[in-house]
Amino acid sequence: GSEMCIRDRPNGIYEKRKNKDEAHYIALHVRELLNQNNGLSIGIVAFSEAQQEEIESALERLAKEDSAFKTRLRAEMDREEDGQYLGLFVKNLENVQGDERDIIILSICYAKDPQGKMRMNFGPINKSGGEKRLNVIFSRSKKHMAVISSIQGNVITNTYNDGANCLKNYLE
Repeated sequence: GSEMCIRDRPNGIYEKRKNKDEAHYIALHVRELLNQNNGLSIGIVAFSEAQQEEIESALERLAKEDSAFKTRLRAEMDREEDGQYLGLFVKNLENVQGDERDIIILSICYAKDPQGKMRMNFGPINKSGGEKRLNVIFSRSKKHMAVISSIQGNVITNTYNDGANCLKNYLE
């Protein structure tokens, strides 16, 4: 099985369905991984389309500042082995299907809003079958799963919802 680590981002704020702090941290984490040059494939999964776009923007911003990273990132995005596409992807919960990568970086995204309030609106996770969607993501990594989260499981209180409960248990 794959190893899992959770990185806490206590300063992350959830605003306009995205978390800029987590996105920026993920971009730095990707640069670190590519610098290690270990050949491991990388997939990034966000819970919302807005966060997916925020992560893509964060990667682009970092690539603009760092030309060596830009070169590595482009090569990684275009990566093929034996005619199979193994490139770095950024997807959201809705469109990650059979894609497996050695390392999956998961952006939980949800956090307190700028007013310090935590809302229990977990988008697709709250919908029927939300826990199945989560389990799909949890099984996409072949070697490592890095969970980037601004919250800990104990802030999730709508545990009567299967998806929210699954997320809470996973974070705990």
